[in-house]
Order: sequence, then C-alpha cells, then structure tokens
Amino acid sequence: MQGVSALGRKQIKLCRWSIPTFEFISNCEEGIYILLEGQFTVQDCNTTLCLMPGELLFARRGNYVVSTGEHDCRLLWIPLSVGFLQNFIQRFGALLSEVERCEEPGVSLIAFASTPLLASCVKGLEGLLVHEHPPMLALLRVEELLMLFAFSPQGALLMSVLRQQGSRHVERLQAFMELHYLKEWRLSEFSREFGMGLTTFKELFGSVYGVSPRAWISERRILYAHHLLLNSEMSIVDVAMESGFSSQSYFTQSYRRRFGCTPSRSRQGKE
Repeated sequence: MQGVSALGRKQIKLCRWSIPTFEFISNCEEGIYILLEGQFTVQDCNTTLCLMPGELLFARRGNYVVSTGEHDCRLLWIPLSVGFLQNFIQRFGALLSEVERCEEPGVSLIAFASTPLLASCVKGLEGLLVHEHPPMLALLRVEELLMLFAFSPQGALLMSVLRQQGSRHVERLQAFMELHYLKEWRLSEFSREFGMGLTTFKELFGSVYGVSPRAWISERRILYAHHLLLNSEMSIVDVAMESGFSSQSYFTQSYRRRFGCTPSRSRQGKE
C-alpha cells in the first residue's frame, strides 16, 4: 500500500493501493470506501464483495482481507468516528425514523451501487481534496452521503448498524473480542469473562457481528494467521500455534478452505 494524502479534520483520504494477493487490514473505526478506479475486493467471515468504479462500501470497525487484483486501485476512505455518527443520528432522528426497521442480524459490510445523486456527492468530496474549504463543508458532504445511503434499498441495514453506535455493550464487546480471541476458552468462559450469561452473550454477539461467536473467532484467527504468514519470518507451524490452532494440519486444512491454497503456496506467491 502506498502513502495516502489527507485533507481536513475528517481526514478524507485519497488512497492508491496495490494488493495483488489478499492481505489483512484492520479498521479502527467505521468508515466508507469509495472506489474511483480499478477493482477492490473485500472479505469478512460472512461476505465477499467486489467493488467496481463508482461503487461505495460502508465498513464497520473490524478486520478484513482485501485485494486489488492485478492492477492498482484508487479510492477514497472516509473514517466515521462514533461521536460523528451519534451526532448524525441525533440531528436527523425524526427524518431517519422513516427508514424501515431491519430485523436481520448485524452486518459488517454494506455495498451501495452508484446513482446520479451519489456520483454528484462523490464528485464534491473529491473536490475538497484539491480546493481550500471550510472544515464544516466536509462534514456536510459526509452527512449528505450518509443520508443518501439511509434512503437507498440498503438503508434499513445501515440504520440497524448506526443505531448501535454509542451502545456501551456493543463497544465493550468489540474491544473484549479483539483482546481475547486467541484465548483457548470455551464459549461459556468467554461469556463469563465478559460478564454475561451464555444465552445473552450469544444474542448480543449475533446482533453485532451477524454470526456465531465460534464462527467469528475462527475467522479472526485465520485472518491473523494469514497476516503473520505474509508479513513475518515465522515458520508455518509457529504461525499455526501463535494463531490459536491446535495443530499445523488443522491450520493447513482451515487455511485451504478459507483461501483456496495451502499456507506454503500462499507464502511462495508472496515472494
């Protein structure tokens, strides 16, 4: 990944990425990817999404694997702090209440197809990167983008995520799982250490991540192993042990199922 240039308090970033093989990334906060050129593929434990130029992606705080294929891609990244999203919900609460409620479990990635209004908004955001402007203008542009998202066909999914912002349990669960996902605990131990009964813990987990705790932990471990495999000199057996797998053979089996090749083949392709 090459360097990025940032402008304004919201740190809207213009990025040029070259990631021919899938690599691990970690988003410290919610945000929006806007693909300007090239191709951008992103995966979590539920979904694989391939963005084409003009398409947009809302990504929750979390960990993903991404690839740009054989060619570079150019995109905008707009980080969205919890405070900003809370303020957005409060300011436009009456209007946003018109968006249909979604009963589906939480999702991490929501893709949006380009429309004339979204394209116009994106063009305005690009303009802020090359012209001096009042900082408030960037905030207004981002709010416009979120409002267009909210009243799109995917609006109900987005609002189910945004309404969780500021929830003490949600934020605590995310921090807790990132800290402890490598622990060799039973699920009951995870719930006990978190301070909840097992049933309540599983319900909260499903509402936040959209998958079971075990599925999320397995995915998080394989992503961590993939990162170590491509970015360290550790042996494959050490990568397996460090990532919480009980044996190298089980790690190889899980890795092949997830990435379609063995760990050794993946490392060779990186060289």
